Formats: sequence, C-alpha cells, structure tokens
Amino acid sequence: MLLQVQKILDEIIINRPAHLTLIDPAKQSAERAAEVAFTADELGTDGFLIGGSSGISQTNLSHTVDAVKAVSKKPVIFFPGQDKAYSLSFDAVLYISLLNSRNVRYVIRSQAESSLLLKRLNVELLPTGYLIVSPGMRAGEIGEADLLDRENNWVASGYAAAAEIMGLKYLYLECGSGSPVTVPPEMVKAVKKTVDLPLIVGGGIRTAAVAKQLVEAGANILVTGNVVERHEFKQRLAEIIMVVQNI
Repeated sequence: MLLQVQKILDEIIINRPAHLTLIDPAKQSAERAAEVAFTADELGTDGFLIGGSSGISQTNLSHTVDAVKAVSKKPVIFFPGQDKAYSLSFDAVLYISLLNSRNVRYVIRSQAESSLLLKRLNVELLPTGYLIVSPGMRAGEIGEADLLDRENNWVASGYAAAAEIMGLKYLYLECGSGSPVTVPPEMVKAVKKTVDLPLIVGGGIRTAAVAKQLVEAGANILVTGNVVERHEFKQRLAEIIMVVQNI
C-alpha cells in the first residue's frame, strides 16, 4: 500500500512541527543507516530524507533506502542532489527547484529532464522551493547559489512569495549540511508571515535549544542530518525530537 506522504506530513503539522532525519548514503554504510533509522524511529522521528549533495551512486542509494525501509514504516523521501541515481522504493520525492541558483539547470532544467520518467513512475512528488542561506556549504557551491544574506529577510520573503504564487507545496530554507550556524530565526519568522506554505528548515541544527528557536519562529518541519552522523547521537537526537514535538 502506497503511503500518502503529503497527507501524513500535513496532518502532523496541523498539530505540531514535524521532524525528519536526513541520511546521506555517501557518508555511511547501509548497515549504519539502518542503525540510525531504527534509533530515530524509536525516538519518534516522523520520517526520513535520503540523499546528499554529491557522492551518491545507484548502489549506495538503493542499499540505503532498502535498509531504512527494513527497520521503519515511516515515510522515506528522496532528497535529490547532483548525482543521477534513484530507487523505486522511495515513498515520495522532494521535487526541488533551487530558486536562488545562478544556473538554470538547478532551477528547472534537471527537473525537465526527469519529469517524463517521474510521471510514469508510481511515486508521490512533493514540489518544493529550495533556498540556500549563507554560508551554504557544499550545497551552495554545487548548486551555484546566490546565497541568501542572513540579514536580508526581504529577499528571502520575496522568493517565498514567488514559490507560493507558482504553486509549489513546500518551502525549504537550508544553510547546508555541516553549517556552523542555522537559518536565522528572524528569517524564518519573516517568511512565515509572508506565505502559508509549510516551511522546512535544515542545516546547522545540532542542539535542542536551536531547534526550539526555529520551531517557535514558525518552522513546520525540521531536518537534522549531521547529528546522526556522530557515533553517539541518541541523546542529542532525542532532545531535538522532544523539543520539536512538544511545542
């Protein structure tokens, strides 16, 4: 039976923010991914994003997805990067347009290249406006992004309004994997005042205190990835999920 991922997420965020665990197939084995997913599931994560900016192969992606789905019934969503790999086991695809890229490929061309195939596959698509905020890290470099200035909420809100007008279903503000800082809470607050789209925030979320600031500012879905790449991550992830789900 196919999961209705958008319906699941939307029903969660009516009542509270949601938490997604990001697992990068290029950064650990499938066995390690299964361990992470099992623990995150026990702690209450609402689903998984699988993907990364680079280093994804057909083999490591497929093995990781299968490993995660073997230990959890939560939604498993594809988070595409620059690598051309895919698994038919995904429950949904975060169909992203990097709105502040200087390269049209990341705004619409790569989506055009995959669109006919995706229409033929039995997979749910989640159209998402993706915005990379300074410092951007590797995601900003690969995506050739004009990074959003951390102090310029006006520009961020303008992009958000454009995404809503164009009919996208989600907006994702991202500082990049491994970022020493997260999206400024004031930017989150400004964007939420501008649009009604569910707002995903990721990058640099390593503590419950930071997570609390972001959900109080209006983030509907928080994504944590670097936290679970640490050998001992259970306590910190538990604290983050508890804060997210008890706002």
